[in-house]
Amino acid sequence: MKRSFLRLAVIVAAGLAACVFTAPARAWDGSGHRMITRVALRGLASDMPAWIKDDASVTAIADQSQVPDRWRGVKVGQLTHLNNPDHYLDIDDLEPLGMTLRTMPRLRHEYVKQIALARAKPEFAGPPIDEKKDFAKTDEYPGFLPIAAMETYGKIVGAFKSVRMLEMLNKDGAKDVQIEAAKWNARVHIGQLSHFVGDASQPLHTTKHHHGWVGENPNAYTTDRGIHAYIDGGVLKLHNINDADLQAKFEPERKLDRDDLFGEVLTHLERSYAQMEPLYKMQKAGELEQPAGKEFIITRLADAANELSAFIEAAWFEAAPTPEEVQNMVKFEGEKGANAP
Repeated sequence: MKRSFLRLAVIVAAGLAACVFTAPARAWDGSGHRMITRVALRGLASDMPAWIKDDASVTAIADQSQVPDRWRGVKVGQLTHLNNPDHYLDIDDLEPLGMTLRTMPRLRHEYVKQIALARAKPEFAGPPIDEKKDFAKTDEYPGFLPIAAMETYGKIVGAFKSVRMLEMLNKDGAKDVQIEAAKWNARVHIGQLSHFVGDASQPLHTTKHHHGWVGENPNAYTTDRGIHAYIDGGVLKLHNINDADLQAKFEPERKLDRDDLFGEVLTHLERSYAQMEPLYKMQKAGELEQPAGKEFIITRLADAANELSAFIEAAWFEAAPTPEEVQNMVKFEGEKGANAP
């Protein structure tokens, strides 16, 4: 009886979520984000733990890759204000703020402070803010995507480290529940990182031209706002893009500079931004519906899968605990008796 009730509750909750979910622009529809996640996880090195890449985990983590978009349908102002600008970085809008992609502050509040100082200057020439339309109070920010990605990466490192330390301290299964909880914590954050890495691979999430070309338009690129949704999902459906298409472009040898992972995120964004105007050119020429358009989208999705896989491996490497960290876990969490080493 309890199990039947639980199943019914889950179904009802899912239905209610679908009714209230009214997300604005997203990078890749759910199918795209899930493809990125599955290919990344199945491409992990053989020495990565099995509990990250078994079939059940792959399915669960792929579903978690949708969570940051689901948050867009939650009517809580603080969450909207925090979450919405985490999905993009309008690189074009950094210059009026006195920064470039490579010089932008790497910490969220330092970044916000520099934006505020730049906008307060009399000579500030950035885009004006329409207060009546800025319901989330986020239009003054070009976006936080690289910062959000690294914040989430840090949470993965923390979760991995917890798993590894708890496994070292486990005696006679006393910490099995804690270990499983820590593993699920890691899975959740991996899914969320997948989302941000996927967003960064969509060229329209790197530019002010995210919903059609804005401002001077000498090349007569489309100004249709619908281009964003079309790239997110329409082209994927048109070409029936699938996991195998991404897998064909997977690069198991891709490695990251683990001393500058923020810089690696910026490089990922640079690759995507470099494809922004070519995307508009393809749309104008009608090439998105041709084999070249399919290849373009597959390449962007595969880039995200490669990047995500490399970041997960980097997080596991960084999460190796030191003896001091293990002792600190025992000391500060107050473990006694059977739970102590």
